[in-house]
Amino acid sequence: MSNVLVTGGNGFIGSHLVDALAASGKHEVTVVSPRPRHYDGLPAGVTFIRGNLSDQNLLTHVLTDYEIETVYHAAWSSISETAVQNKAADIEGNLVPLVRLLDASCETGVRRVLFFSSGGTVYGKPRTDPVREDHPTDPISPYGITKLAAEKYLKMYRELYGLEYTIFRPSVPYGPRQDPQRRQGAVSVFTYRALKREPITLWGDGQSVRDYFYVEDMVAPLINAMEIPFAGEMTFNLAGSRGYTLLELVSVLEDVLGLRVRVEHRERRNFDVPTLHLDSSAAAERLGWTQRTPLEEGIRKNAEWLEALLKRGA
Repeated sequence: MSNVLVTGGNGFIGSHLVDALAASGKHEVTVVSPRPRHYDGLPAGVTFIRGNLSDQNLLTHVLTDYEIETVYHAAWSSISETAVQNKAADIEGNLVPLVRLLDASCETGVRRVLFFSSGGTVYGKPRTDPVREDHPTDPISPYGITKLAAEKYLKMYRELYGLEYTIFRPSVPYGPRQDPQRRQGAVSVFTYRALKREPITLWGDGQSVRDYFYVEDMVAPLINAMEIPFAGEMTFNLAGSRGYTLLELVSVLEDVLGLRVRVEHRERRNFDVPTLHLDSSAAAERLGWTQRTPLEEGIRKNAEWLEALLKRGA
């Protein structure tokens, strides 16, 4: 049995990772989060510690008392829009806790930290299609800059202190437990509003391109990454098999739901990268990454979860 900490393990991606780690029977799992799990309960045997990652004493206590060997850092306090609105809070709420976590990890003997970065923002405007991990990183948003800075800190801690790391750069995951009332996550937000017969908002002309994948498809590669030998480069894109414009996404959504979706266009936001499709062949080779769930099937499964949520009055 290995001892694993998942920061932000009650959130969207983190909760699916926690479920899979617990179900494997190979890991003792601890979750640190400022909030309890929202949509359902934690699996049996998972330890939940409510707290903030800015608390250095808490981090040292958790890592020591639970003899943590591996840390998945999924906690992040901002989205692209809020990072633009309050850049200082984005730095204070994300980079400072990360550095404290890395310091505590080095002090307590953690072997590896696995970090959830942002494939959609760290590259900036793409110069190639698709975008590989060695593409230049020139983010045009504060969110992308802080994510990239976090990556740089991980690499620095490896050089200075020998701490192993793995960096994931996912494109646009979607699925159950993604909050549909936030302003991030096009598939979940659009589906939720369509089911409520409310209009959806497209920033710009609807021609911006992203690739999407169902969140459960990424769980096995995330766990596999814990055990692969550390090498010189440990950064991996995780992406859907093809890119879709927002208008194409709306069309697929209409076909799956059997509904007409009302679309409202607003002026394009200048911190959004217009077109981006990631190359995830490195993750396929080393982590076993594959998009198992076609977009239509993933939307259908996500819609079923959202319909159940609406019936509960959410």
